[in-house]
Amino acid sequence: MARLLDAHEEHPYYGVRRLALHLNWSGKKARRIRTLAGVVIPRPTKKKRLRVGTPEISAPANALKSYAVFKDETRPQDGQDYSGMVNAGAWVQDFTHLWFDRTWYYLAVVLDLKTRQVVGWRLGANHSSELTYAALLDGLSKHTQPCILHSDQGSEYLSHKHELLCARLEIILSTSDKASPWQNGFMETWFGNFKLELGPLNQFEDIAGLNEAIALQIHYYNTKRIHTALNMPPVDYAASLRQSPDRVFMERGA
Repeated sequence: MARLLDAHEEHPYYGVRRLALHLNWSGKKARRIRTLAGVVIPRPTKKKRLRVGTPEISAPANALKSYAVFKDETRPQDGQDYSGMVNAGAWVQDFTHLWFDRTWYYLAVVLDLKTRQVVGWRLGANHSSELTYAALLDGLSKHTQPCILHSDQGSEYLSHKHELLCARLEIILSTSDKASPWQNGFMETWFGNFKLELGPLNQFEDIAGLNEAIALQIHYYNTKRIHTALNMPPVDYAASLRQSPDRVFMERGA
């Protein structure tokens, strides 16, 4: 129990699977001892949708759709398997709202689907295409460009700048179908967990403190937090792919 409580203190939002991996225990043992220790993990709340403005370009088709497997084509939101998308050589992007100091702020994030690594992000006081474009440039400044760049159909992503940049870099611009948030489910899940683990925003003194906390939390997510789909942090997984001569994914195309 003492070992589990130490692990919980270091990683307060680890569930049973991550605790088991961290402690090298079975899932059954981790669940039993977590119950005995009285450890309860809060669950993330649903994301609020904030969409305003007029798109500058028409929404492109969903380039990731061909990688999905549906158990019931008439109800794609039930029982879909999007695991094949991770081999599409794609980045996904979205933003969320943060109510802090009586002001709305917005966090735009770009995620590498293969490694689950956050490759770029920006915090701003509005959710225009300038914010999402800055997050994309942040990612491109540090990582090789993806084959596909995917988002929902928000006007923040349907801008001439996004279209021109993707055309210049030979990136396929992709969007989810209307009213189909599950088609960008990787980002939906990421934001839910991130906001939960970031904690109450009133703990930060000012916007500089919030920005620093976000940077530290993203660094923790990328470098230390075990991702259950990878069994290791995203940065370690990305490094293992680069080192493996027979890896199944290439930098350009899959």
